Amino acid sequence: MNGSLVEGPGRHLRALRGRLMVELAKGEEEERYGRLHPQHQQVRERLQKSLIATRAESVGATPEMAALQMLESLSRQSPPGHLALSLTAQALARRSQRLVERGVCAPFAQALEVTAGHYQHNAARLETQLRQSDLLAAAQRHVSEVMARWKNGEFNGWSPAGRCYVVLEELRWGAFGDALRLGEPQEKNALLQPVYNETVSRLAQSVNASPDTRHFYQQWLHTPPQPGLLEHKDMLCWLGAVYDSERQPVSWSVTQTWQSVSLGMPRLCSARRLVNALVEEIFLL
Repeated sequence: MNGSLVEGPGRHLRALRGRLMVELAKGEEEERYGRLHPQHQQVRERLQKSLIATRAESVGATPEMAALQMLESLSRQSPPGHLALSLTAQALARRSQRLVERGVCAPFAQALEVTAGHYQHNAARLETQLRQSDLLAAAQRHVSEVMARWKNGEFNGWSPAGRCYVVLEELRWGAFGDALRLGEPQEKNALLQPVYNETVSRLAQSVNASPDTRHFYQQWLHTPPQPGLLEHKDMLCWLGAVYDSERQPVSWSVTQTWQSVSLGMPRLCSARRLVNALVEEIFLL
């Protein structure tokens, strides 16, 4: 990866590739830059340069075709997880269906249909493989690995609440998220409870408080001064851009720090209350 955007605390985030895949699949029609941070598009463009090997055939291609080629290149560089494959397949299928309804038969429409089918097939195949594996064991290993990264300070460039959010996103896009979505319903609480407990403990420790000590929300959202501070905050903003200020007020407030916090964000809150809201918004809504 090149560029300062991914040299700081974001350099190891597994969620970046999945999120970028989905954005590339959605295309221009579903982009909502008007309601996002002014740097949002620049963040995506810089991530594309950092994470995707440029293909010679992309030169001179239409923006839509170039995005498909970048998507395929990103997928080849690192095997996508199930969530990334599934959301990408859904986004491509929606775009393809819209073109069919409009009677568009251009080369891009045909390429989009083929690509959508390819990702649908890969998502279904991976789901079959995952259902035949030990999802619970894989989830537990994933949780241990992500929590160790948090303990080792890998996410310290973000605010305390930002670290918590990033950890949960890492879990959502990986084996833990697979187990939560594809495992038996009765196992969901058994998966979530240990994550909830450890996250509450680590978040409380980050501000030297007990899990139930309430602080003004700004203490949870304060990012420590550091080189590249704005770039790291921009990345967090980009990661959380899919969340809504009304439906996911805490996730939105933690990531969209360039805006006033949502009315649904508690002004006084403990680590326990914050984690409870983030877990619900990221995994259960």
